[in-house]
Amino acid sequence: MRRDCSHLLPLITILLLFPAPSHGQAWSSILASSRAINWTSAGLPATLPDGETTPNPWTPPTRTQCGSTISASGDPTTDTTNVNNALAACASGHYVLLAAGSFTFNSNIIFYTQNGVTLRGSGAQSTIVTLTGTAMIQMGGAYGTTTCTWTSGFAQGATSLTMSGCSGPTLVAGELALLQQCDTGFSGAGCTTGSSVDNGGLYVCGNTSACIRAGEGTGTPESQSQAVYVTSVTNKGGGSYTVNFTPGLYMPNWSSSNSPTVNATPGAKTSSVYGNGIEDMTLYNTGTANFSVNFNISYASWVKGVRFLGSGAITPLGMYNDKNSLVMNNYIFADVALGSNYPPAMQEGGDSDDLVINNFMTSGVPWEGTGSAEGNVVAYNYSRDTFTAYVIDFFEHNAGSAFMMYEGNQTGSFQDDDTHGTHDLNTWFRNYISGWEEPYVTLNPAGITWDSFARFENAVGNSIGSAQLTNYQSTWSDRLPSYAYSLDSTSSAHDDPLVQATALRWGNCDTVTGTCRFQSSEVPTALTGNAVPFQNSVPSNNNLPCSFFLPTYTSTNCTPTYSGGTGLSFWKVCTSWTAFPTSCATTETPAFPIAGPDITGGPYVNGHAYDNPASIAFQKLPIDPAYQKSYSITGSSWSSGTETLTVSGLPNTTHLMGGFQITGASACNSPTGGEFLMTGSSSTTVSYALASNPGSCAGGTMKFPDVRQFDERVYQNDAGSSDSPPAPPTGLAAQVD
Repeated sequence: MRRDCSHLLPLITILLLFPAPSHGQAWSSILASSRAINWTSAGLPATLPDGETTPNPWTPPTRTQCGSTISASGDPTTDTTNVNNALAACASGHYVLLAAGSFTFNSNIIFYTQNGVTLRGSGAQSTIVTLTGTAMIQMGGAYGTTTCTWTSGFAQGATSLTMSGCSGPTLVAGELALLQQCDTGFSGAGCTTGSSVDNGGLYVCGNTSACIRAGEGTGTPESQSQAVYVTSVTNKGGGSYTVNFTPGLYMPNWSSSNSPTVNATPGAKTSSVYGNGIEDMTLYNTGTANFSVNFNISYASWVKGVRFLGSGAITPLGMYNDKNSLVMNNYIFADVALGSNYPPAMQEGGDSDDLVINNFMTSGVPWEGTGSAEGNVVAYNYSRDTFTAYVIDFFEHNAGSAFMMYEGNQTGSFQDDDTHGTHDLNTWFRNYISGWEEPYVTLNPAGITWDSFARFENAVGNSIGSAQLTNYQSTWSDRLPSYAYSLDSTSSAHDDPLVQATALRWGNCDTVTGTCRFQSSEVPTALTGNAVPFQNSVPSNNNLPCSFFLPTYTSTNCTPTYSGGTGLSFWKVCTSWTAFPTSCATTETPAFPIAGPDITGGPYVNGHAYDNPASIAFQKLPIDPAYQKSYSITGSSWSSGTETLTVSGLPNTTHLMGGFQITGASACNSPTGGEFLMTGSSSTTVSYALASNPGSCAGGTMKFPDVRQFDERVYQNDAGSSDSPPAPPTGLAAQVD
């Protein structure tokens, strides 16, 4: 089913230096070329700057160990020094291996003094790293600031520009450049001249009252940004330079009238940080740093097979101003401290062409977009248990996102909100969106929400709904609750009729209408004024490709429900073990794609949706007792299939949710290795579904949270694949700390 195209890698490398044509893309029979880009190049490039190659965008290069395996010393300063020294001494194309054991880092682990190096643990259950104080792992770093005036080369797809008037060190090949410009209607240094002007089309606005909810996020109106990789810089004399870069410009609205700039951080290094990786360990942050891992201006770097355990207000993973990086096969539990801050599991902003794939994210907010991002792909992730009093899972929170693509995710909801400004030209494809935090009934069941100034948005082949959703769509005029779609209805400040007028919906299934809809009335065929370039013809048929970004599956018609042989290295999931995590006993291969009108027989949305691999893994992984806390059960009651426990000292009293175990009350104890799932909670109680009355549970103990044991070897190569990852380290023993 999958052909080995490795012999084409040299050709692919050459082609990636040129802007991708719009014709021949997987979406070309559905979306107008103005509404989409080539997403197949998101993730790791085929060739890294040092010559290492990757078989596909989600598989890092094979590397060789450098130096001796590092053992935990028992002293935080020694652990930190040993690892930093080993990384600094490691040549490109190698990895530093941490032995099984418990490490503590009390200051930053630094990747920005070298390139092409991996920090690899001996498995997420074996290598446990605790971050204390302000310690974090820095994947990239800034060495100075260069800002230049961008004087020409603004056409969409352009791969060359001219700049002048540079401040700071000279930009050179091998660096990342951030292309930015003032928002619509603004210009000048600091974007202080002018005012926000809604042009009735591709409107970019942030940090001003014209486009944000009242009182939130005022500041510099400079939201649009694309990160590009510089391939050459030519000095033209007189302070002028020609810069060649890849990929081409995504947005069609770059203009000298918006005072565009070229920004970079050259200086002590001759190139941006690239090709660094973190793999196969647990990172437990008990400190005060903003992140556990921060990509921060890095190129073609990755985090893979890591269990993140966050605490307090710390966001475990941040992706900022980087490009072509990869986040794959990770487990992110945002807040094991069970506080009330709801930190996001990960934040992503100012980056381009990154790939976030096959992760599961629990507690806090699973994924938060922080704006100014273009061309990223967020795919096949699973989220649950957000610890919030309302449904909010994957949401773009700040202004300036464009050409984002969400595919195959399984989650409660998606939102492009107007808290901090506008969003344009984003696409949702073949996601399963339940609309609620099952089995916990939250305050606002919701599927896809596009707030004011979310324009030219595309929803294709999604499966949306559950019994919690009662309305098909909500608009500014009716503001209906519990909806599959909200089109400009939840904003507290602005009415934007162009949200609904410019939205494209095709081939989506929902539980409210009980149909899969191919309605010409939901395709924007006749826009006016500045919106005309983004109107879309009604597709000629109902065929959908399997994927908008996986190269092997971008045919115009997807034969539904592959039950094996997808050729994906993460699609088969281990569901039981004779010895966790090394000896898999049984596996499950989910349907592919997981959702859409051509998918039948699934457990969700009238048969049109299945679990994705990350969801199956989460359900089957064993619970890790090392991170459970104990709470005394002082009373209980049962009524109509619901058991309610009165519990002493519950944390996170705003909105606790998730799995838990009961011990010490024989009639109430959870099944061996199993858990109960909360259906409700308060400051003193926890409720869950139970078929019959167990009697009194008083005197028992509630164990919570149910953090999973984890190892990325839970994901296995589906038959027929040519993208198998490197073999995991051998001779390892599982260890629970």
